Amino acid sequence: MKHSAITYLLGVSTIALAVVAYKQHRDNVKLESEMEELRSRIGHYEERDGNSYVVERISKQMEDIAYQQMDISNKRREEALYQMKVADEMRGKAESEQRKAQEFAATAVEARNMAEEQKEYAVGMQLRAEHSRNVADTLSYIALGRSLASLSSTQYLAGNKDASALLAYTAWKFTKDYKGNVNIPVIYKSLSQNSGSFTSSIIHKGGVSRICALNDKGDYVSVSRYGEITQWNYASGKWDKQLLSSNSACSYRDMCIDGEGVIYALSYNGLLQSVVGKQVAQPITLPESKGWTRLFPIGNNRLLLSSASSLYIFDTVSRMVIASIQVPQEITTLGKKGDRVMVFGKKGGIWSVGKDAKLKAEEISTRGIVTAFTWYKEKNLSAIGLENGDILVFDASGNSRGKLVGHSSRVTDLHFVDNFLFSSSYDRVVNIWDVNATNSEAVSINDFTSWVYCMCSNDKKALFIGEQSGKVSRIVVSPSEMAKTIHSNLKRDFTDDEWAYYVGKNVPRIKLKN
Repeated sequence: MKHSAITYLLGVSTIALAVVAYKQHRDNVKLESEMEELRSRIGHYEERDGNSYVVERISKQMEDIAYQQMDISNKRREEALYQMKVADEMRGKAESEQRKAQEFAATAVEARNMAEEQKEYAVGMQLRAEHSRNVADTLSYIALGRSLASLSSTQYLAGNKDASALLAYTAWKFTKDYKGNVNIPVIYKSLSQNSGSFTSSIIHKGGVSRICALNDKGDYVSVSRYGEITQWNYASGKWDKQLLSSNSACSYRDMCIDGEGVIYALSYNGLLQSVVGKQVAQPITLPESKGWTRLFPIGNNRLLLSSASSLYIFDTVSRMVIASIQVPQEITTLGKKGDRVMVFGKKGGIWSVGKDAKLKAEEISTRGIVTAFTWYKEKNLSAIGLENGDILVFDASGNSRGKLVGHSSRVTDLHFVDNFLFSSSYDRVVNIWDVNATNSEAVSINDFTSWVYCMCSNDKKALFIGEQSGKVSRIVVSPSEMAKTIHSNLKRDFTDDEWAYYVGKNVPRIKLKN
């Protein structure tokens, strides 16, 4: 718009000058015509009579006309100069207005930018305030969840089971909804107490040495130190068991099930028992008379058996020992890692054996006597249990992930279920460790009455635990599963008074029982 105004003013000035020039030209032409006529008359008179008087008069007229012409030109020039001055002034004003407009526009842009910056700052402050409030709310509700879980355990011991269940479920819900850790001991304990997740049955007469999953239908097989091989199932709160074999001459320390479903049980005194379906074969006598502790499938139709000082390759087709492997140290335990078997020596040596039946040294530092080993395929993590109760976790490269301290006696078995490591010990405790936590606090299950020998899980929902007393216990692994069970068994909801008393008047009420 400003450029258009300037262009308009310049155009007006040009037109004015053109008009002045045109008028001057027109007057000049008229005067020139009159002078030409007088010149002609002078000539005429000079030719006719040479009358000097007339000539003089005419010359005087011509002089007057010339002066008139000059005067007109001066006036026209002055008018033109005036018009140019006016045009310059108008152009100056227009340019000044344009500069002012540009300065105003720049100021407006700066002001808008400042306004945007202030808006962004205000939004940022609001978001930070909301974040701080959310963090405070989160921490508050997580702390409330822990408090309610503790109250739940207190009410459970007091016999107030309805209130205990309501408190346990509310504690879990608050903790889960606000992204807290539901696997901390206080919450896990309250869920376990109220869900009936711990159940047991006497499966054997003596110590349960090993438990293996027979299939994916919930069938398991276990062996005992009293020479028993038993198949059993747990479903709908009931234990169904069947004795497959009983041999008082055997003290079974380990077992495995091959790809064909054949059960092999290894006795401490050098007897190897096999069961095909319901058919119990004659036990096979092994080269050494004592010290046999572990066996693992290794390749097709091959078993790796361990005595106190040697390893043996057993062919399941010929039912004979076909090779032996000497180990430089006394063997403390074995463990499976992929397609290789890890071998641990009493003086700290660690080796592995593959399908080639060759002993390979492994570079892992344990600084203790290894009594248990397990490997987590999904994350390529290894866990090693020691005689002093400590547990070491290693990554795929053999680097230490830290030490877990929680048992007071030797670790007897280790088992991974998702991101949790279960450990058993002679201290009659099963610990649950969150392997993703930087400072892991174990959930301790101490409901066992004797030494815990072994563990097994097949569905990631429950863990079966074998004890020295012959008892097999089942515990639910998942807090969500326990919470689900509690919720389905709720008989009522909190009363208003109970909510105000246990939870708080200022905490928004939530419906638990539909």
